[in-house]
Amino acid sequence: MLLLGGAFQDRYSWARHEARLAPFASTVTVDLPGAGDADPLPPGYGLEFLADAAHHMVTELGLPPLNVMGGSYGGAVAYRLAQRHPASVRRLMLCGTALRVPEATRARARASIDMFLAGDRDGFVRSTVALFLCADPAVTVHKRAAVTRLLERQLRTLTPDQAAKYLWNTERVLACVDRDAGAAPSGPVLVVTGEHDTLTTAEMCRATASGCPDARFTTVRHADHLLPLQRADEFADLMVRYFTDRPLDDLPYCTGVESS
Repeated sequence: MLLLGGAFQDRYSWARHEARLAPFASTVTVDLPGAGDADPLPPGYGLEFLADAAHHMVTELGLPPLNVMGGSYGGAVAYRLAQRHPASVRRLMLCGTALRVPEATRARARASIDMFLAGDRDGFVRSTVALFLCADPAVTVHKRAAVTRLLERQLRTLTPDQAAKYLWNTERVLACVDRDAGAAPSGPVLVVTGEHDTLTTAEMCRATASGCPDARFTTVRHADHLLPLQRADEFADLMVRYFTDRPLDDLPYCTGVESS
């Protein structure tokens, strides 16, 4: 299994999941350009460049066709990896991945970047937390308080290197969302997100699945965009079930599986 993470994640961010996946498969994580210990990647390099970088790693390591999970930003890279190098991808799982993002969401992301560049760290933290997490008190989100504190701490302690990577990676996504994403991957795809995801909503993720010829879509209960943190056990179980061709029907933590 190849795991490609999103904003504020590096190759070590999946340690909790790796422990759950280890009995079933070898797990590969990587700092692609612009993430973790890799060098910052200017936004002029698109998501296709990152997909090709992942494929280069797969080729250099001599890995067989992989089960690939991409989360959020990493999902956009994983989608293009399956498009451009289908022989390298056995199955594709996308978490919180929307190919087209509404202008209102793009405007909020730009506004948070502007706050950071203007030196308004408090405003940047508040707006970014509001962008990633569901704040509706009327709905139940597992580990809401703990995950909120974790994200706030990460945002307040960003090093200059980490900040540059987040800003450039965000600009990279904002620069490409209006472009045609190209022909959908032809292999099996599962698209999932938290039922209360307000960044890449269920409707947006369902649209990603509907554009693929062999896709399924579901949401995980009591979670939002940071589903892998909020429901780590359930998320790992879903990965294992999907990648080992086990049934996904009637899972108590899912709202139901739709086929495209």
